[in-house]
Amino acid sequence: MPRTMDAPCTVRDYSAMTRRAWRPPAVLVAIVAHLLVLADTPPTRAAEIEPDRPEVTESARLVPRGAVQLESGLVFSRERRAGLAAERTFAAEADLRIGVARHVELNLGWQPLVRLRGSENDTGAGDVELGLRYRFVEGFEDVPWPPHVAVKVFAKLPVADEPIGSGRPDFGALLLASFELPLDLELEVNVGGAALGQARGGGYLAQAIATASLSRDLAPSLLGFLELLFNSRDERAGREQLAGNVGLVYRLTRSLAVDAGVQTSLRGRGPDYVVRTGLSVLWR
Repeated sequence: MPRTMDAPCTVRDYSAMTRRAWRPPAVLVAIVAHLLVLADTPPTRAAEIEPDRPEVTESARLVPRGAVQLESGLVFSRERRAGLAAERTFAAEADLRIGVARHVELNLGWQPLVRLRGSENDTGAGDVELGLRYRFVEGFEDVPWPPHVAVKVFAKLPVADEPIGSGRPDFGALLLASFELPLDLELEVNVGGAALGQARGGGYLAQAIATASLSRDLAPSLLGFLELLFNSRDERAGREQLAGNVGLVYRLTRSLAVDAGVQTSLRGRGPDYVVRTGLSVLWR
């Protein structure tokens, strides 16, 4: 039966409380203080999508562990060669990035459709590329040093025959670095090389690769970039290429982005222009 105000035990308890000041338990004080700290702390925001495309330079910032990011798009290019019909290429491309661990990312790239028109005509699927990124230095947000530094190893599986592909596998490795710069700029650099399988003459040709991309947020959801690309010849009869690439990435949501970019050859042999546009999605 519940105790009432008339019960002697209740009177005795109440009288005791009036004779001494009530002190809250230490545990209760600690809990209240902890809740006040949490209320004053802004909530942690989930990482925004940061696609590599339409840049060629690859980032040392990896997708979060357990997340999957699909970067897909369309690309159109045109290249003139002396004495030959201009070569026009239209392709659909997709890159899947999987966060295996905090510092490990698995990459799978494929061109499911390639349409080639020029001195040779062909339509089919392109090659498949497998890659693995390992980040051995993790930087901090809004701090210039240390940068994010990673290494990527990759291999191209020769799914496509000539003229779409070489019909031979390629192998390579890249050193990736991402730097925070003043004025909210970010610099990403790739340096490395590849062994390219040769369709004509057989064997492999060593290729040097160096790229750099400077980017900045132009608006809360809009990023712009300027990129320089260099690679040595990819065929024994070819030449080195220096190209420039500019573009925009617009984040529709924290997990969805669209992009567009235009690349042009500055020196050497390469496409007169390459137009890219696409869509990237991040699943956590």
